[in-house]
Amino acid sequence: MAASVGVCVQARRITGRPQEFRSMAKVVAGGGNITEDIHMRWRESQMDFYGTIIETLESAEMKRRALERVRALHPELKDADVGIRVAQTKGSAIFNILATGTEPKYTKVFLDALLDEFTAFRQSVREQSQGRGLQQFLQEVVKKQKVMEEAFATLEKARSKAESLGAKAEHERLVARLARLRDQRDDLRLELRPMAATDTARTPLEAKLATIEQEIQTIEAELPRYETAAAEYRAASERYASAKAAYEKMFEKLEQFQSVFNSNSDYVAIQERATVASETVEDWKLPIAIGALGGGFLGAVLGLLLSLIIVRSPAPVS
Repeated sequence: MAASVGVCVQARRITGRPQEFRSMAKVVAGGGNITEDIHMRWRESQMDFYGTIIETLESAEMKRRALERVRALHPELKDADVGIRVAQTKGSAIFNILATGTEPKYTKVFLDALLDEFTAFRQSVREQSQGRGLQQFLQEVVKKQKVMEEAFATLEKARSKAESLGAKAEHERLVARLARLRDQRDDLRLELRPMAATDTARTPLEAKLATIEQEIQTIEAELPRYETAAAEYRAASERYASAKAAYEKMFEKLEQFQSVFNSNSDYVAIQERATVASETVEDWKLPIAIGALGGGFLGAVLGLLLSLIIVRSPAPVS
């Protein structure tokens, strides 16, 4: 009788539960490059990282985000409660996410939504972490770029001025012309020095000397213009080359920062999306057997107690 009662109790407990459906998904996590001397510290940080993943996936905030995503993408589905449990595969960076719900389609959709919201959240955290360091580099790059652009504008103005004057060719021509005129002037002076002041041959020579000296003065007045333009162009070229080199060096540092960040950052990726939710069927054989054995044991104990009570009862007085 007691065994029958135990069987009935266990059967009622099993059959009285609502249907449950389970869907499974997996994410994989990892970190950046490590070296032997920081291996222990890296392992500790990874343990914290893994713990954060589990805590985040099971958090109420992730469930709220997933719920909003399901409502937005699947308005035809009725809200249902879905439980989330996460377990890390021993010795690996794989996390198994188990979603349990009362409606199979909703359970699967909810788990997929949770995966998407979690990866979006991790990406946001990663970008924020990168952004703090990246912002400093970007500010320096912008400054260097501005200096380079200003130097280039100055160079173009100097180039335009130099080209409008034909600076290089004209400067070379005038320098050569000036040298010849000075030679002619010096020759005429030497020729006039021994000649008497009343010598009629002096007049044409003096006139020629005056003309040469006048042309020399004109050229000497012109040369600074061309020399200044050429000097400005050379200086502008040097400033631009220096500004460009500084910009390219800072830009290279920025690329190196991004590369190092990408190679050393933790990552989380979806390994398997949500499986089709299947019904959880509880094995009734063991619980029923336990109920029968428990009931039988309880019945035996009660029978033993009753027999002891009967045996020890005093005989009735006649």
